[in-house]
Amino acid sequence: MSIPPVLLKSDELFGEDRSEGLYDKSREISRYLLMHYGEPTDVFDRSGHPLAAAHGYPGRLSRMLEEAARATGTRVADMLDVGCNVGGVTHALSTWVADRVVGVDISPRSIEIARALTRGRGGSFSVAELGPFTRDIVLTLPEPAGRAAVEFEVGDAGALRGTDGGYDAVLLSNVLDRVDDPAACLAQFSGPAGILRGGGLLMIACPWSWYPEFSHPGVWLGSAHDRTSSAQALEQLMRDGYDLVAEQDQPGVLRQNPREYDYFEAHVTIWKKR
Repeated sequence: MSIPPVLLKSDELFGEDRSEGLYDKSREISRYLLMHYGEPTDVFDRSGHPLAAAHGYPGRLSRMLEEAARATGTRVADMLDVGCNVGGVTHALSTWVADRVVGVDISPRSIEIARALTRGRGGSFSVAELGPFTRDIVLTLPEPAGRAAVEFEVGDAGALRGTDGGYDAVLLSNVLDRVDDPAACLAQFSGPAGILRGGGLLMIACPWSWYPEFSHPGVWLGSAHDRTSSAQALEQLMRDGYDLVAEQDQPGVLRQNPREYDYFEAHVTIWKKR
């Protein structure tokens, strides 16, 4: 029996972190590993926690897209997961996508860890407790038999590589408010660019959490001048080339420590490309 890899050590959580990218930092990696793969008992310190309903965000996105594919009669054989981070949604998608799911993220360290836990079918990592204390968590991935192949690549959501014929479905998870130009990012999926095929599904999940350190306010979706919301601006960008298939709000939670959590609600839409 092979020993699962150590993905993140406890001493990395409180040491000096010189990682240049926000999502390469050890505390962020730990938080996302916990959100993507942790059980409720790993995330919350008691049963009946007020944020417990927000647990399982990756799995809920996958199930929502699976239901949309079934409802529209769309066979998803080859899929692209943009902004995959440490790969929890990618692996959830592999339970029903037919052949292959490719996860892409701008963080080299996130991709390195996603690949390591995929090779090792799991791994161990540390999470922050109160004060200087940490706790180790061991995760185990299901056996790959009957699942789609999973691949991970370092890539920029604003400059994606296509594939012959395009992907059958693309997921943008918490990405549009973190790219330099959201409209240009979306434009990659229109036309015969080889990223999303005609008749394919595009799922966009975003809490519309805009910050000038990620993009200039002039390119944010929505406008205070005419009181257009981000959701309305997205609909205006999509209506000429896509049909709206599904729309929901999906909650999610990132744990800082047992007494501090970051809660968000992503606006989730699924579009079928004409």
